[in-house]
Amino acid sequence: MEHEFVEVANLRGSRERIAVRLDEPASVQSSFAILYLHGFGSRQAGEKATFFRARALEEGWPFCSFDFRGHGASEGSMRELTLSRNLEDVAAVRRHLAGRGHERLALFGSSMGGATALWHAAREPEGVIGAVHVAPAVGMLQELERWAGAEGLERWRRDGTIRYTSELVDCELGWAMVEDLRGYRNEELAARYRTPTLLFQGRLDTTVDWRDVDAFAAAAAPGLVDLRVFEDGDHRLVDRKELLWREARRFLARAEAAAPDARG
Repeated sequence: MEHEFVEVANLRGSRERIAVRLDEPASVQSSFAILYLHGFGSRQAGEKATFFRARALEEGWPFCSFDFRGHGASEGSMRELTLSRNLEDVAAVRRHLAGRGHERLALFGSSMGGATALWHAAREPEGVIGAVHVAPAVGMLQELERWAGAEGLERWRRDGTIRYTSELVDCELGWAMVEDLRGYRNEELAARYRTPTLLFQGRLDTTVDWRDVDAFAAAAAPGLVDLRVFEDGDHRLVDRKELLWREARRFLARAEAAAPDARG
């Protein structure tokens, strides 16, 4: 299926396009659609998104994905990446989906996308029946600060940008990313969060510290967040995506049945 494009305003008031893909099954078997949010430096055509899309459609569940601005086929720059901008992207895509008749959603995120989805559900919970996230980057600020170090942070602040390089990413990041993340406290996230959620996390993850994810799950309302930690799991967990899907499918089916106004 070809992308559709949703327009949003950037900081300068001009318009930027978000690439969105919505796949509808031949026979819809759910009252919700899955909205997939990819990770930092990834794209909606990544391995996990492609796999989960195929499984969801087999199940009769509509599946939507999009590229955050600065990623994939969407416009915008990585230099202007912030969590706030990501949340604007999610809100724009949700409006697009509502116009297509999909007002009830299950959020499915990976890494940065998982953290973005958590904050979106905390602030805009209406219509979100449940969530499944792989290694949600709830400690992204601390990881960036550790990566840059004290001297690197000062240069980043002074220069306004820094070069970030990893196995998957080579880009410039703006200092606004750090300033923006400092406005999002995990204590507030846990206190406001009310969406039934299943989290998958590898203990050997070198990108997202499993202890940050464990702390969020423990601080959330009792019984709300189910955290599955794989002792030998890495960040992406692509080697066990069949298991992730089986667990996610069961979890979302239960969440749909328990959600208010679920289809009878």
